[in-house]
Amino acid sequence: MTFRSMRPGEESAIAALIYESTNSWYQKKLGYKLFTGEPEDCRLFPDTYEALDTGCCIVAEIDGKIAGSCFYHPRDTHFGLGIMNVLPEFASQGVAKGLLDQVIEKAGDHPIRLVSSAMNLDSFSLYTRAGFVPVAVYQDMTVSQDKPLPPPPGISGSIRPATMGDLFHMADLEFEVAGIRRGKDIAFFLKDPGGPWKTYVHVDAAGKVDGWLTSIDQPGCRMIGPGVMRDDGAALALLHTQLSQTRGGAPVFLVPTHEFTMVSELYHWGAKNVEIHFAQVRGVSAPPNGVIIPSFLPESG
Repeated sequence: MTFRSMRPGEESAIAALIYESTNSWYQKKLGYKLFTGEPEDCRLFPDTYEALDTGCCIVAEIDGKIAGSCFYHPRDTHFGLGIMNVLPEFASQGVAKGLLDQVIEKAGDHPIRLVSSAMNLDSFSLYTRAGFVPVAVYQDMTVSQDKPLPPPPGISGSIRPATMGDLFHMADLEFEVAGIRRGKDIAFFLKDPGGPWKTYVHVDAAGKVDGWLTSIDQPGCRMIGPGVMRDDGAALALLHTQLSQTRGGAPVFLVPTHEFTMVSELYHWGAKNVEIHFAQVRGVSAPPNGVIIPSFLPESG
C-alpha cells in the first residue's frame, strides 16, 4: 500500500469513490443510499476541498488502483479531518488506518477535530483507538418542506445576509464559542453571494454579530451548517431563516443533543431525527461557549 496526494484530473475518480463507498455502507447498514443522484454529484467534495486546501487529499493505492482517500484541513488552531472513504473491495486491509496515520503525522502537535457517525462502529473504533475523544453528540435532523414552518420564536435582534464586512466578526465569534479559527472557510462562503452557499448573521440589539450560519444546496450535499451562536435564541432564529429558503430538497442539520430548548422547538416545527453524530478531538479542546452547528462540507471545524 502506498500513499500520495490526489493528482490533477483525479477529481471524478475520487467523487466516484466517495459515492460508492458511502452508499455501500448506508445500504448495507441502514437500508438506503445516502447519495441518490449520480457519482459526479460528489465532485462537490474534491472541488470544494481543493479550492480551500490545494493538495490536502491523501490517496491510498493498492496494486496501482485507488483504494481510499481522505481530506484534511490545516488551520492555525487545529487540523480538520474531512471525509474518508475506502472502496468496499479493499475493506479490512488497513486502508482507513493508514490514511488516518498520514493525517496524524502531518498534524504534529495540532489538535485534530472531526465529526463522525455514531452509527458506524468501525469508524468510531478507528478514531478512538487513535486517541480521539468524543466531546459532543449531535442529532441529525430534517424538516419536511411539504408545509410551512410555524412562526419563529420571538427574540431580540435581527437577521440579514452576511457580507465580507462581517468576516472578522464572524471569525472572532467562532473563536469565542468554539475555540477555533478558520477565517479562510468563512471567506469562501462569502466570496460568491450568488453561489450555492447562503450565509446569514444574527445581530443583537447593539448591532453586534452574535451568530452566523451557512448552508449549501447542491445535489451532492443539501445541508445547513456550519455556524456558531452565543445562545439558542440566535441559533433558532438562524435555523428558521435557513429552513425558509427555497431549496432543491430538505436539508440536514446537526443540533447538539444537550440543547433541550432548541430540540423541543425543532420538534414543534416538525423536525425528525435521521442519524446521530459525534464530534471528536485528538488533543486539547475547550468546552463550547455557546451553540455549535457543524457540517459535513467543509469538515474543517
